[in-house]
Amino acid sequence: MADHVLAALLWSLGRVMSAASRIHPALRSQITRTLTFQMSAGETVSQVWEFDAPRRRIRSFRGRTETPDCAVHFRTGWQALRALVSPTTVNRVVAGLHEGSVQLTGSAFVLLWFHGLTRKFFRLGRPAGPRHELPHRYLRVDPTTWGAETVLIEPAVDHLDPTWTAAHRARSTLHQLRSTTGEPVLEP
Repeated sequence: MADHVLAALLWSLGRVMSAASRIHPALRSQITRTLTFQMSAGETVSQVWEFDAPRRRIRSFRGRTETPDCAVHFRTGWQALRALVSPTTVNRVVAGLHEGSVQLTGSAFVLLWFHGLTRKFFRLGRPAGPRHELPHRYLRVDPTTWGAETVLIEPAVDHLDPTWTAAHRARSTLHQLRSTTGEPVLEP
């Protein structure tokens, strides 16, 4: 029974993601690499997603592929179903990896990326927000609290004023991280 429910869930997820890759800008912006992802459980359930970076499209089909870039295999369909609909999906998968009941081939980062994509469409396992009413200051403006002052929005500038030497001196001490290596680099 769990295998049939899991197969239906994976099939519908594949259909929705495939259709959304044609029109959903947030999803299209996430497809930056051409890769193949495969999720399977037991001996019978398997779904493949092919991500096409040049076209920014997703194609999904049932079955297996010879060489997926990332593949996750659950021992049983019930275990996969419980992991997918759980609010702690990542914890369940990691626990399964430690126990040996889940096998991961490829990068774990691709698995986490795929998990984030699935949550754009099916909010499975997500807790529903706060259970109590928000305080009044978040719902309407209260002039007696801090933050009710007028916020000035100044136009953006490309260059600092050359006569403002203190700003140039302060800017030269700022560090920014080089994203590929994580090393600090002085700002030019």
